[in-house]
Amino acid sequence: MTFYNKIVTLNVSETVAPTPSTLQGTAAIVSNGGTTVPTGTLQFIASSGVISSFITPPFSIATIAWTTGVVALTTSLPHGIPVGETTTITVAGVTPAGYNGTFTATSATTTELTYSLASNPGTETVLGTVLTGPQIYLQAADATWWAQGNSQVGYYIFESGSATPATAYAAVETYISANPQIVYNWAFLPGMDTDTVSGSAFFLENNALTSLVKFYLPVSVSTYASWETFKTLRNLFIMVQSPGANPSTELDVISFCEYMTAFTPSSTNKLPPSQYTYLNGVTAYAPLTNALINTFVADNINFVATGAEGGISNTMLVPGRNMDSTPANVAFSIDWVQIQLNRAISAAVINGSNNPEAPLYYNQDGINFLQNVAGVVANQAISSGLALGQLILTQLDPNTFATNVSNGVYAGNFVINAIPFTPYVAANPANYAQGLYGGFSAAYTPQYGFYTIVFNLNVTEFA
Repeated sequence: MTFYNKIVTLNVSETVAPTPSTLQGTAAIVSNGGTTVPTGTLQFIASSGVISSFITPPFSIATIAWTTGVVALTTSLPHGIPVGETTTITVAGVTPAGYNGTFTATSATTTELTYSLASNPGTETVLGTVLTGPQIYLQAADATWWAQGNSQVGYYIFESGSATPATAYAAVETYISANPQIVYNWAFLPGMDTDTVSGSAFFLENNALTSLVKFYLPVSVSTYASWETFKTLRNLFIMVQSPGANPSTELDVISFCEYMTAFTPSSTNKLPPSQYTYLNGVTAYAPLTNALINTFVADNINFVATGAEGGISNTMLVPGRNMDSTPANVAFSIDWVQIQLNRAISAAVINGSNNPEAPLYYNQDGINFLQNVAGVVANQAISSGLALGQLILTQLDPNTFATNVSNGVYAGNFVINAIPFTPYVAANPANYAQGLYGGFSAAYTPQYGFYTIVFNLNVTEFA
């Protein structure tokens, strides 16, 4: 077919949608020298059982003997547990079999471990093997992770290369500094709680609202009290390990780390409050007295309980808060809004610089457009259970907006303010030539849940 003239000419441009951020769906369990993963690197664990191929093999036992209630065993190679530190060990394959089992041991030398054993098993005739804490705790973490059974998201192993807490914290800090916003959730293994000096310094280094990291630290019955005073650590979630939990199959703090990593909020899958979250594959803390409950709750030490008060036998999380008292779901919301606002607005600016039909210019229309982009994120937060109320868009001078926020004018809503183009440029003339607009402000309230209900009941007795 021959055309004598071209009636329509189509100019086509492309708007590239940003890929959703998966940062909050990432997690790393920090190994303390228990794997073959190169030190300072990540190894992704995609499914149950994969971890076994990366855990270092058991140590061969060179000697083992019982003396007055204490067993001393030596390993053929250095075991890696700092001298004087305690760790969980699993002895297997020794004859007599009385030497075998899971015990709490002390590192006497670089190759000697000692543990209590009431009865004398007798003289050894067959030497076996021993697993130490860095290996055992990884197995427990993996078992607990996959026991949650929801979306089954995978996790990374980060190998710190050391069982010494200070060195392990330093290795994680080095990685985070060199690789920001690669991993969001960082879970530690038992033993890292024994060094509050190095630990608290590390967590303070990553304590800003803009850090975009969360840390999960297991503590024990004997160490939780040393962490009770660190009430300013907003990005630290501490959980006391249930005394009745098997350390070779269960690591309680991993259950909630997996829950938060696997959760993808949406309008049909809203993020619930973190208190009383069901946890799987874990053991309720026992004995759990009222005094102990009050201590844990007052100091934001999380623990596993059951829903017995509501006639529910499921194991669940209490109180579900970070060390600064912020509910874990609220902390997630704060980070989610930061991440999504940054991604959405950045994508809009990039697309606007590549659209000759409708370029994004630094003018009032451009400001309006970007404010609406931010509003889309705010509405997503509201519909996903991350933010309270409704979206409000305002275009006020900064003083009026700040006064309104202070006076509670927008309380319970997600408000986004954009200073109009003309007054902003007049007040900041140099910014226009630089393409810098600093007139956006927002205020919102994350969704909280009920924790304690007070119900006043009056009973009238008739004579």
